Amino acid sequence: MRDFIYKLPPLFLKKLKKLYPSLYPQICVTFLGRKQHTFRINYLKTDLKNLRKALQKERIRNRELSWPSGSFILKVDLRLLQKSTLYQEGVVYVQNVSSMIPVIVMNPQTNEKILDMCAAPGAKTTQIVSLTQGSVTLVALEKIRVRYYKLLANLKIQGVSSVKTYLLDGVWVRKKFYEYFDKILLDAPCSCEGLFYVNNPRSFSYWKERKVKEMKHKQKKLLASALYALKEGGELVYSTCTFSPEENEEVIDWALEKFKPNLAIIPITIPLKNCLRGLTQWDGKRFSSALKGTLRIIPNDYMEGFFIAKLKKIAAI
Repeated sequence: MRDFIYKLPPLFLKKLKKLYPSLYPQICVTFLGRKQHTFRINYLKTDLKNLRKALQKERIRNRELSWPSGSFILKVDLRLLQKSTLYQEGVVYVQNVSSMIPVIVMNPQTNEKILDMCAAPGAKTTQIVSLTQGSVTLVALEKIRVRYYKLLANLKIQGVSSVKTYLLDGVWVRKKFYEYFDKILLDAPCSCEGLFYVNNPRSFSYWKERKVKEMKHKQKKLLASALYALKEGGELVYSTCTFSPEENEEVIDWALEKFKPNLAIIPITIPLKNCLRGLTQWDGKRFSSALKGTLRIIPNDYMEGFFIAKLKKIAAI
């Protein structure tokens, strides 16, 4: 292990080693360099056949992934893609592959009422619209003003005009949209451990155990609010880009206990090798065995560390 991995917070590294004893060296390597950039198609503006031709015409070298469909690893400098008409006209969207998976797991369908609860900068919002060809009732929330306007800008570039946006904290959704949505995506604010990069101290200098606990409390409030806004029989996908079980399995286990017997986990299965089942215990705490149905994405050279859970609201709460 290269010495400069120890630039990362010592407590974080200790926790990571405890969490992934056999994968620890492999995961640490992913913090040493920047990930390869990935991007996806915008089905509102093109199809895969025409996108492949356009990428070749503009000499944007790439590797198309077998899954998720419509995703690519960029094999040239990002600036070359950003200068292209494909990027500037919103035909493609630069997005990490791990970040694409929660929307795929949610499986949005036409004519559903869907909420993207912490939407900015709009990667997953525009992905939902792309996959449904705009035939969906979609509400997107963002509470931070500067991020809200970034969301609006991305919606415009991607050709999305059908989304109802609100500058609103998600904790209020339980009152504004009580039992309204068929599906909800809660890509929760988190400690962002999956985004650490040793050559960028700003990506990890804020990290403390106190930060993890602070985020855990915010996540629980947002998740409870979202579950009240979900219809009976509706589904919710919860995701984070962090490793800490306190922000992942512990939050989901808390919700299962708080709302039992009216909440259940829908097991997630995806065709990727770099993923593990969720934990059923951590640091002396035991979680529901149903947490095996959740998923941890192990980072590699083009994917970030992620956690994803899918819940079903069995009855009113």
